[in-house]
Amino acid sequence: MGTRISQLDVFARLFGQATNLREPRGKSGIVVAGNGIERAVTRYQVENITANAIEQLKEYGVKKGVNVVFYCENGLELSAALLACWALQATTTLVDYRTKRAEVSQLCKKMHTRLLLTSKSHEDLGPDAEWKSEMQLDVLHISQLAKFKDKMLSEQFDVESLDLDSPLLMLFTSGTTGSPKTSLHTLRSLAQNISDLAEAAGLEGGMTAVTPLPTSHIFGLSVLLVTQLVGMKTVLTTLDPIAFIKAVHRHKPDMIAALPQFYGALLSAPDGAIDLTDTKLLLCGGTPPTVSLADKFEAKFGKRLNNGYGSTESKIVSFNKDGPVLSVGKPVGHVQIDIVNERDELLPEGESGEVRIAASTMMNGYLNNEEENRKVLRSGHYYTGDFGRIENGYLFVAGRKNDIVIVGGAVVQAGEIEEALRQNSEVKEVAVIAVSNKRLGQIVKAFVVLTESEFASKLKSTNPDERLDAKRELQHRFKAYCKEHLSRYKRPMAWEFFGPHYDLPKTLAGKVDKKAMGS
Repeated sequence: MGTRISQLDVFARLFGQATNLREPRGKSGIVVAGNGIERAVTRYQVENITANAIEQLKEYGVKKGVNVVFYCENGLELSAALLACWALQATTTLVDYRTKRAEVSQLCKKMHTRLLLTSKSHEDLGPDAEWKSEMQLDVLHISQLAKFKDKMLSEQFDVESLDLDSPLLMLFTSGTTGSPKTSLHTLRSLAQNISDLAEAAGLEGGMTAVTPLPTSHIFGLSVLLVTQLVGMKTVLTTLDPIAFIKAVHRHKPDMIAALPQFYGALLSAPDGAIDLTDTKLLLCGGTPPTVSLADKFEAKFGKRLNNGYGSTESKIVSFNKDGPVLSVGKPVGHVQIDIVNERDELLPEGESGEVRIAASTMMNGYLNNEEENRKVLRSGHYYTGDFGRIENGYLFVAGRKNDIVIVGGAVVQAGEIEEALRQNSEVKEVAVIAVSNKRLGQIVKAFVVLTESEFASKLKSTNPDERLDAKRELQHRFKAYCKEHLSRYKRPMAWEFFGPHYDLPKTLAGKVDKKAMGS
């Protein structure tokens, strides 16, 4: 994309895509693929939807100080509706469309929400008496904003009137280590981040991106905005792996952004069905991929997976272009990443500790949670709570700092064990938790999803003796592996093995849900 652009210019491009990119009116800007159907809008139509949305949202009383909750799946109108809310200086709260309605109801009450935007998954959630009377809340289906009036945005909106420094974006953390928290972000920090990403990734207009990532999470939102910023065609799929595979097959993208399980789905596609010849970036995030996935993907397609790293609080801060397979790469833009110990002392390369970030792209803080703000935001740094190390400038993240097992008084980092097991070629997915033990207090238990193998097949046998023999042999093999790669007190003492088609439980953000596994 060339020189990094200013935050205000980022929004000038997003608001005036048709005007600034000067593309033919018929060229698709956003495509939504799923259920065997594709819908598309041009950049000219996106600009028209935004202009119309501003008018409609004004009628619903949307203005500065008003909170609008987005309870929507990926859709053609979503980015335009976000821009319209920001043009009116309203606060936008993004909620995963899979969130239970009772939780959304409580959220709307707590945040004094004025308007709830819904989509196809919640078509029955109309402006009924219960919602309106209890919360003084209007409900609007987001498709109602898609009226293509021949009116350009520049006729009614000046981008310089945008409030870049108030927290107009609210996102929820994944809640892997406790209750989800609400992070507050300014438009300036968001614009800085997507500008940095565009430059670091070398994205250009005319390219095509495919992603199944929900835009209610920072990974998906950043991908949508950065691809629209530079003038790419953005293909948003549902979370159905088949819809994702079909979209990749049809659009032959220059960029893919997805969680590891979607890259695993591409591996399962018939030979010749997927053409990644022109694909330049395969951004992978959510949970760390295994060596077996990375190696098999490169062997089949001749392409490297580009692991990325970030959080709801920091946005995307690094990605791996050409470094070691399990690394999440080097920082983007002006982001600074270092590793510190419990005394807040900087650690040298190769030593593990807490990952700490300094960047202008960080959140302002958590909503109504000063205690947590004091814990994680100190001296211009964000303390991620992640356990990692830096080697030759590349960041490696093993897991959460507080995800520990205390074995006979010795503290074991679960992420360190998982990182070792991810390098085993028989491992498709892995998670480690603590379980109680009368003698040692706690022991390490490993849940291992296997790649295709003879032993994985035997786990599904109808013969109980054959299943038992397979489990015993797997334990023997993995104990021998751990003996070579882990100190004695770090080795798992309990094991569960699953076939390749099993999925460990996940949070809505795509991370392994250890609470659901008994942690």
